[in-house]
Amino acid sequence: MKNVKRLLFGGSILISLLLLSGCVKVDKSGRPTGEGWAYHFLMEPMSNFLDYLAKNFHMNYGFAIIFVTLVVRFILMPLFFRQMHAGAIQQEKMQLLNTYAKPINERIKNAKTQEEKMTANMELQKFYKENGVNMLGSMSAGCLPMLLQMPIFSALYFTARYNEGILKTYFFGIDLAKRSVVLLVIIGILYLIQSYISLIGLDDEQKEKMKMMTFMSPIMTVMVGLTMPAGVQLYWVAGGVVAIVQQCISSFIIKPKVHKQVDEEFRDNPPKKPAQTVKKDVTPKEGPKPKSLNYTSGKGRNAGKQQRKKEEF
Repeated sequence: MKNVKRLLFGGSILISLLLLSGCVKVDKSGRPTGEGWAYHFLMEPMSNFLDYLAKNFHMNYGFAIIFVTLVVRFILMPLFFRQMHAGAIQQEKMQLLNTYAKPINERIKNAKTQEEKMTANMELQKFYKENGVNMLGSMSAGCLPMLLQMPIFSALYFTARYNEGILKTYFFGIDLAKRSVVLLVIIGILYLIQSYISLIGLDDEQKEKMKMMTFMSPIMTVMVGLTMPAGVQLYWVAGGVVAIVQQCISSFIIKPKVHKQVDEEFRDNPPKKPAQTVKKDVTPKEGPKPKSLNYTSGKGRNAGKQQRKKEEF
């Protein structure tokens, strides 16, 4: 789920930047004219803050960008861990409930009509809800920290394109105004490591389902990074390092505690099993067999007549 959210986040960033690019007006030389809400609310505050760090603390703009990244990440860190804890509970419950949900999943898989499939899906959702699992709520809540980063990311994107100080700065030989292949490779490696760590603690079935996303997520991140100058790529590099630390805390500290917590919860309150839908037998039942009419033995409808004929003779 985490990789899915990152893909959605990357796609939303790309779309947002395409829409916002026209909001920063530039002159013929490519410099901002100072008009447009994106300039006033995004670029100007970020640009002034980076200039302040560079001039007053004699800080390279690359280190200033890393500093901004760390500040944003540390401010959002409590929210990140809260969402990680909530997501781990949902994931752990799902893993334990999958055994009970197998019959319904089989019905969904083997459904011959859309109505049967919808009915089985509703039963599955009801089963998860009765046992405290809400995947849609967990997913939407987990996207909140990513959405809160979007204004910062957009502001940094415009600042890296138009700030005079960044346009003239090199960071360990990397021109911050241009795209860097080196930083792209580092971004791909960092987010691949983070995705791999996120699989720790999952069962084989879940790992198999998430295997494709493990590779797709870093690839998507690198593809989005192809359109970014090195100043923005540096933001993702620093963010990737922090993401690995957060994921390690989640996989090796939060998840084991949640596993123990959910085990105790289900031991004290066993999960409610899904209701079995029993199909009614509409085959008509066979009634009592009628008595056979034996005409040869004289027992039946004409038996009286035959008996009278014998008496006359």
